[in-house]
Amino acid sequence: MKKFILIMSILFLTVFTVSCGGGSQVKKGGKSVDPMFGEDTGIAKIYDDDIALARDRAIDDAMNKLVKQKLGQTVSGRSVVEDFALIESIVETRSTGMVKNYKVIKEEAKDGHYWVTISGTVYPQAVNDTIRATLENYGRPRFMVLVKETFEGKVNMPGLTVTELTMMNIMSKAGFEFVDAAMTQELLRKERAKMTKAMSGQVSSDVQSLLLDDAGAEVIIIGESKTTDQSAALAKYNTNMQSKSAIINLKAIDVYTGRILATVSADAPAAHINADTASKQAIQKCLERAAVLGKNDDAGKFQSGAFINEISKKFLEAATRRIITINVAGLDNKDLSKFREVLENRVRGISKVYLRGSSGSVSKLEVQFAGKTEDLSDELNGKGDSLGFTINITEQFPNRIMMTVKRK
Repeated sequence: MKKFILIMSILFLTVFTVSCGGGSQVKKGGKSVDPMFGEDTGIAKIYDDDIALARDRAIDDAMNKLVKQKLGQTVSGRSVVEDFALIESIVETRSTGMVKNYKVIKEEAKDGHYWVTISGTVYPQAVNDTIRATLENYGRPRFMVLVKETFEGKVNMPGLTVTELTMMNIMSKAGFEFVDAAMTQELLRKERAKMTKAMSGQVSSDVQSLLLDDAGAEVIIIGESKTTDQSAALAKYNTNMQSKSAIINLKAIDVYTGRILATVSADAPAAHINADTASKQAIQKCLERAAVLGKNDDAGKFQSGAFINEISKKFLEAATRRIITINVAGLDNKDLSKFREVLENRVRGISKVYLRGSSGSVSKLEVQFAGKTEDLSDELNGKGDSLGFTINITEQFPNRIMMTVKRK
């Protein structure tokens, strides 16, 4: 038995070492081929006759494609492919460190574009680390819960209801963070009008500023829960037991955009000798359903429910393709047009730039960016000198940047 255990341990360590190194080797034509090795071709537009920039961007594009090609062979990659389908948004700006020992095997400039074919090995650990960091950074929003509750015939307004406390307890097990209940209550007291709008799902600019800047809430969960008495149904079996039924309707809203991320409706019964306890248990059973928040499995590991998974998925999609407003002062129409082209073609992470009008000397742009506002600010500050413009960021908000720009 001891010898068997020793042999199995050695085999396990061997398999573990191979898998961590990038997968088992595959025989091809008598030679061992790493399954993470491959090649792909990238393309980039030649902008302002800058061949070097186009070449770099084409290499980045080729790396992106190579990582996507091999992504399903990594542990985190499989999870993302199956559950989130977010390959492009996660990989598109972070693929450089995921490919090692790459070589350019073909390159050419043609029809205003630069084409590069590379070969290289995708590094699974780097892929998994990047996906994990992205999920932690963007896929774990901070919540505020505002659920109106009719509990044992008494109406409890949002702020500290049984439903809210139960939700925070369950979701905390999955690593989600919440605005402190005391702060929520304070905002409900001091900013009643704005918080009333939030409770109804109206995330106007003033509500957005309050929730993001003052509370740090990126997602709000609003809704209603209600418990009703069904004890009469148990009367002929046990006159001491109290039977309650809970109905819960929830809606999750992205504070950055005001868009609905997920909705759910659930009901569940519970019985207890104490009426309050029966109501609380009915609410908990509602929330622990597979379609709602989820619960611990038999091994004690938390399994998140469909409602939570949908929130994470949609918020992550939005966060990695976020629309950020940029208010630009200091440019005439000609220079503004040039600045827009520079943003779209030379700033990493920006995929689209839209002009949304102007007022006086200030023009409003909207950019689709793979990251948060502070990431975009860092990118602009870091590249300002090489873009041909002097950029001075004067104010920064969760989804808006104010800047003055001057053509060099």
